[in-house]
Amino acid sequence: MDKPITIYGVKLPLIEERCDLAQVIVDSARKQGLELEDGDIIVITCKIVSKALGLLVKLDDVKPSTRAMEIASRAGCDPRFIELVLRESDDVVAAIPVKRLAEEGLIPLYSYSKNPENVRRCLEKYPTMFLVTRDGSLWSDAGLDSSNHPPGVISIPPRDLDGVAKAIRDRINELTGKDVAVVISDTEIFLTGSLDFARGSYGIEPIERGFGEPDLYDKPKFGGVDAIVHEICSAAALMMRQTARGIPVVIIRGLDYERCECGYHDRVKMSSEGWVRILKHVLRETRRVLGLKNLLRMLLEFI
Repeated sequence: MDKPITIYGVKLPLIEERCDLAQVIVDSARKQGLELEDGDIIVITCKIVSKALGLLVKLDDVKPSTRAMEIASRAGCDPRFIELVLRESDDVVAAIPVKRLAEEGLIPLYSYSKNPENVRRCLEKYPTMFLVTRDGSLWSDAGLDSSNHPPGVISIPPRDLDGVAKAIRDRINELTGKDVAVVISDTEIFLTGSLDFARGSYGIEPIERGFGEPDLYDKPKFGGVDAIVHEICSAAALMMRQTARGIPVVIIRGLDYERCECGYHDRVKMSSEGWVRILKHVLRETRRVLGLKNLLRMLLEFI
């Protein structure tokens, strides 16, 4: 019989400046009666990692460029925030008019809140969301985050999050002697809700490499490529939740996973050019298979 999988939330002290995050996690877990064990998976929110690395910016210290000011005037956003988005992006892919979509009832943001006035205030501050590529992944607003920070303070995700995960994992091993895996999670907003995704990992095979394996009837399966680290982050999010709950670290124990001296981006390698080429192939195949008329109709509907 498979052993149960247990999820433990770990509360941390308020982190406002650089610190040894691995030490804080180990000490906080012990205060809650938890000793780390071999095979544990430590899921850490990207925001806490940013805080521990000192990656906080005051908007008052940001001088927007001419391009940032032009984009901000069209998008209705703070040009200082736009400047940070441009600095932290490899490419800006799309501008999503979140405020307009909500006002037209195309996304039911107001029904997702207990206080519609709070929704209105958020949308006034951030009427447009930018989809960007950063280190080979898609991010909204380049991962910049102002929630649970003092007013005017923004946290910035670290670059090379696999390397950051490895450093934390190695430090935990140094402190405890335990062989754990580390996954760094981040919340992404979708039009119908939000999900937590892995942005970096180390010590765990991030993707189930089972494409084409035989199914129950011995046929090669079109699938079997579970994004293990994303699923782990979604499970951890049930404990972390949002706002001021104050659980930025989760320990997942009992999961049978493949150990790996690798990071997430060792398995998932994408670039801005790669995303563009994928889109080109999709459009070409749509035209070839479904016809030019159908492709034009689809594009006009989107426009």
